[in-house]
Amino acid sequence: MKSSANSVYLTSNLSITNDENYIVDCLVDHDEMPVNFEASHVISFYVQTDLYLVLYFPQLNDRGFQMYIVEDFSQNIDDLVFLREMFMQLINEGHNPEILKKAHYKVDTILHMAKTLRAVIHKDAPDYYED
Repeated sequence: MKSSANSVYLTSNLSITNDENYIVDCLVDHDEMPVNFEASHVISFYVQTDLYLVLYFPQLNDRGFQMYIVEDFSQNIDDLVFLREMFMQLINEGHNPEILKKAHYKVDTILHMAKTLRAVIHKDAPDYYED
């Protein structure tokens, strides 16, 4: 999937975008578009080996989408850890704890499943063993 021209790389494999047209297109293409825009949302989906994590902020003064993309997420665990720690730092600073706690939990869950997901995605990885 082509990235947005407005994407900013936080690390070599982790980018963020606020390009609402691009984010909405991605959500629609993957049948992940939220129905209720009065509530916060944390949506994750995969495109090949990449993890897409979308946050929707419903507050009128800060309404909109943010999307994080971790390229080849099952191999780039450090980028997932960075993202999880970034969410924790933002929570500690008092930035929108409701949605950021959901995002932190989502990334933490993916981290706990990373080895299994790597084995499924990269069947030739050294830690993959077929029965």
